[in-house]
Amino acid sequence: MSLRTRLPALLLPVLMAPLAGLAAPRYSVTPLPAATNPLGINNAGQIVGDHPTADGRRGFIWSAGTLAVMGTLGGTDSSAAAINRAGQAAGYARLASGAARAVRHAGGSLAALPVPASIDSLATAINDGGQIAGQYLDSTSYRAFLYSGGASTDLGTLGGNFAYAAGINNAGHVVGVSALDDSTPWLAHAFLYADGRMSDLGTLGGSYSAAADINEAGLVVGNAWVQGSEHAFLYANGKMSDLGTLGGRRSFAHAVNRGGQVVGRSDTPGENGSAAFLYEGAALIDLNTLIDPALGYTVHNATGINDSGQIAAYGCRLGGSECGGLLLQPSPAPEAGTWAMLLAGLGMLGWRRLRMT
Repeated sequence: MSLRTRLPALLLPVLMAPLAGLAAPRYSVTPLPAATNPLGINNAGQIVGDHPTADGRRGFIWSAGTLAVMGTLGGTDSSAAAINRAGQAAGYARLASGAARAVRHAGGSLAALPVPASIDSLATAINDGGQIAGQYLDSTSYRAFLYSGGASTDLGTLGGNFAYAAGINNAGHVVGVSALDDSTPWLAHAFLYADGRMSDLGTLGGSYSAAADINEAGLVVGNAWVQGSEHAFLYANGKMSDLGTLGGRRSFAHAVNRGGQVVGRSDTPGENGSAAFLYEGAALIDLNTLIDPALGYTVHNATGINDSGQIAAYGCRLGGSECGGLLLQPSPAPEAGTWAMLLAGLGMLGWRRLRMT
C-alpha cells in the first residue's frame, strides 16, 4: 500500500480528535453551600435564593464563591427571588409580627417596598432599571403589583379577584397569572401587562396557564394544563407552544434568556423524580446529559438562566445525601479559527506527503 493510499487512514485519528471533543460535557458544575435553594441569576453570575439557618430561613446572594445572608425586618424568615445586573435583589422579609413585606436588597441594606393597603406582600422579579413586580394581599384578595419610581401600582386582573406577577423585562413588561372569574376553581390564565393594560395569553387548550418569565424580545415562558397534566410553554408571536416533557407527565418552564434559551424541570419517565431541562433549537434536553457523569450530580431543577447561558440549578450527589444550589457554566465554544487552522495544517501535511510518494 502506498503512502498516498494510506494517507486517509493516517489522517483519520487527527480528524476524529476534534470531533470527539464535540461530545464532551457542555457544562461545568460549581456547587453552592449545602441546602441552598437557588431562585434566580443575573448576568454577572450572581445567584439568589434562600436557605435554612439556626434562626430561620434566610435569603442569600451568592457571588464568586461567597454567600451573603440577606437578613430580615425583625421576623424569622426572608427570601431573595431575583437579582438584576447591578446586584439589587428582590424578595420578601418578615416583620416581628409575622407579616411579610416585599423588599429590595441593595448595597447591603434591606428596605420594604411601599405597597398600599397590603397586609402581606412579596417581590418576585426585578429588572435592570430597578422596577419590581410581585404580589400583595389586601383585605379580600391577592393582587399583582409593579413598583416603579418609588410607587406601587395594582396591575388589575383578567376578571377575577386574583393575580400574581412572576416576571419582568427591562421594558417594564410584567407576566404572571390571573383569575378570569370568581366562580370556577382554577380558571386562570397567563397574562402580559404592558402599557397599562393586562392581556390574556391564553392556554394550551385547558382552563389554566401561568407565565413565569419574559425576555427582552417579549418571549414568555411558563406552564399550562394539557389533558389533565401540566406542560411547559413558550409564547411567541401571539402563539403558545407546548414544549413537552422529558418522558413524564409534567414540565414547568421557569426562565428564558435574551437568546431564547429556556430552563425548567420535567418529570422523568415512570414518575420517578424530576430532571432539569434546557430548551433550545426546538428541542427539550435533559441537562444531566450535558454534564460529566463522573461528577456524580443529578440536576433536578433549573430556576434561572442569564444571557451568557449560565444556569442556576438545584441538584444532589452521593445518592441524594448532598443537595443544594449549583452554577452550571457553559464550556467555551472552539474559536472559529481553530477549525480553519486544523484543516489548513492537514492540507499541507497531505500535500507534502503526497509529493514524497
